[in-house]
Amino acid sequence: MASVLCFAAPTYGDCDITLRWDDDPPYFMAEEDEVVGMDADLVREAMARLGCNLSFEKLPWARALRELRDGRVDMLSGAYQTPEREQYGHYSKVVGLVSPNILFVRRTDEARFDLSGLRELLESDFRLGAQISVTYSDEYSALVQNPDFEQNIQYLSRRESLWKMLARNRIDGVVASRLTGLYEIQELGLSGTITPSSLVVSNKPAYFVFSKATVSSGFVADFDVALRAMLDDGTFAAIVNRYVCDPGGFGLAEAQTDTGTCPLAIR
Repeated sequence: MASVLCFAAPTYGDCDITLRWDDDPPYFMAEEDEVVGMDADLVREAMARLGCNLSFEKLPWARALRELRDGRVDMLSGAYQTPEREQYGHYSKVVGLVSPNILFVRRTDEARFDLSGLRELLESDFRLGAQISVTYSDEYSALVQNPDFEQNIQYLSRRESLWKMLARNRIDGVVASRLTGLYEIQELGLSGTITPSSLVVSNKPAYFVFSKATVSSGFVADFDVALRAMLDDGTFAAIVNRYVCDPGGFGLAEAQTDTGTCPLAIR
């Protein structure tokens, strides 16, 4: 009880928060006209503890960043911390789960390319698929500024199209969160064709970020208190496991173990 009381967040009255979402399992997905998923449920629980109403706005990533900057959306999830975004966003500091960004390739091509790094790949004839305005790593952000690599990168707004292009040999690789990639290729029936490679593009954590135009730094600190309490009382792990390690629910086949335990590290 003492531990829970230490992390008790204040309750806000008449509070409304708009969270951006898009089809991005297991973080966000639509089920029977309701937005569910790990991030959706984590924020829903945290806002309930803060006494806030939560609504969802479906937006592609590039537009969502503009809407956050301009204060038309209050909150994003899964955002890497960059100096540019720090100009208009307050970052949450609590990180509960890190799913690394990795390179996915066709199973038949695993031994074809040197997977020591993105630069080496882009200096070869490798064709990389990427989402518009998504930051995968510091190395990636630097490489895309080099015009020599433009012809090697195919940009699209939706990742589903990139998976299909990869399966059809129109590109050679896609970078995605490990959890998201495994989920989506499983749903598309492409697990036999596409596989995660050994190349980890980034292990950096992604954060919840709030618009400075509409949300105070004090509210973000209280949101962190609520998240920390969810980590301490087991709510955070229960929500994550519901989507990743529950074989009776949304669980990923690749995340299951013989002992029935979840292999993901909840911080």
